[in-house]
Amino acid sequence: MDLEKCQHSSYMFNARIASPFRRRFVTRNHTHKSFPDILLVITFNYAIYDVLPYLDLMYRQSFPQRIYCGPSQPCSSILNNMTEEIVFVSANVQAGVKSGDVVYRCMLKVINMNYDVAGFLHLGDDVALNTWNLQDLYKHKDKPWQKILLKSHLGDAQCGEFAPPPSYKCNRKKIEATWSNFTPYKERLLKVLKYITNNQNTTDVQQCGIRLSQLSEGRNTSFVFGISDFYYVPKTMAKAFSTIGQLFSDEGIWLEITVPTIMVCLRDFEDIQHIRGKDYWLPSDRKFIMPRFLKHSQNNHYFHPAKLSPIFQYEDLQRQNDTLDYFCNYVRM
Repeated sequence: MDLEKCQHSSYMFNARIASPFRRRFVTRNHTHKSFPDILLVITFNYAIYDVLPYLDLMYRQSFPQRIYCGPSQPCSSILNNMTEEIVFVSANVQAGVKSGDVVYRCMLKVINMNYDVAGFLHLGDDVALNTWNLQDLYKHKDKPWQKILLKSHLGDAQCGEFAPPPSYKCNRKKIEATWSNFTPYKERLLKVLKYITNNQNTTDVQQCGIRLSQLSEGRNTSFVFGISDFYYVPKTMAKAFSTIGQLFSDEGIWLEITVPTIMVCLRDFEDIQHIRGKDYWLPSDRKFIMPRFLKHSQNNHYFHPAKLSPIFQYEDLQRQNDTLDYFCNYVRM
């Protein structure tokens, strides 16, 4: 690892606080908090494992219990480059976000490993987690955490708001435009929903079916959509999450449908703690991390994406330096 680069003053906040905004950020004393009874589950859509040593340095201070998971095992050279031994499990699925279930299949696998923890915190490898802002969520570690939830019905594309903040308005046109991403899963999703709402075999599935039927006013076509790169499953809900999640995984249903639908069918809306975060979708907004870090690390729980792979992109020195700036200042906080 090129960690000696962090020793250079150009990657230290104290040498880079000329602007009032930087100065306010530093003087607020954003220090990492520790969450020893939560298992951090960091997942990879793609086997870009060169960033593993960097991710582990970023999060091991706050999460003594960590586990990593991806579509395949990392090579021995990467594992040998770790400064501490890590636990890595393979989901044994095709890599890529289009495969639908790689990252929550990781979560199901980890839950079934029976860790003695308060809960399981899922984090995509390209999500920047602001650990100094997690205390408001951590005090509700017995409840699930999820970003904004939107309901929809197969066939009529209706949507409505379930979760805070109240000011958020469901954009029906946006949901309909996004539906093209989920078209390949439509028939498989309907199959799962019908099974859940008609099946009485287990208490967990029965409870989920009842809630979904209420959600759709007696139909079996309702599901929930929500950003799911960062979410939390309490231990008390983990077994049911795993049981129902396997039904979705068997059909390869998309992450952003599976996780929110399970959350809503297992817990009342008011019990689901709202995650604050910013997601950037335009390529023009995603190139440099440091401006987003300064903007969204004050009050948000996360921002996305925050890819560390540009550290190795020596042909783009500006982006490489920007990413190192972010990494080095994060680990120093």
